[in-house]
Amino acid sequence: MGLHSVSWSVNVSALDQMKLIEDSLRWIAGEKSSIEITKDKSFHGAKQYYIEAKNNNKKDSQKSLERLGGEVLREILELGVQTRVDENKLFHIRLELSELVRGEVSLANEKTVSSTVKGKFKIESYPGDSTIKVISNLIEELIDSAK
Repeated sequence: MGLHSVSWSVNVSALDQMKLIEDSLRWIAGEKSSIEITKDKSFHGAKQYYIEAKNNNKKDSQKSLERLGGEVLREILELGVQTRVDENKLFHIRLELSELVRGEVSLANEKTVSSTVKGKFKIESYPGDSTIKVISNLIEELIDSAK
């Protein structure tokens, strides 16, 4: 068992370097991901965009999780996977956007003040399976294979 799909999304202003952010999302989601850009206005009326990279390929979704790197995956396990899984079998993660566009991966936390990229992984699990165990086992496998 593993993952069904992944999506990475971010809200950006019209002043941000959209192509750089789009390329970063495509890298983390996988080259075969689809990119959707939605134009909107912020609460105060300024132009903003919502960029989402989706990948429905199981293998590519797992590779997206693997791209986080061993250090970040270990950090996720240490902080507790259970706080990141919801009732819809989605595993949630946030990364610092400024680090991602530089080609580095860094978990966002409650102290992060810069923009973040939100990742949602659909966990492949079936009745009787613990989604927490499924994602924890997958993360441990990815850490072991990176050694």
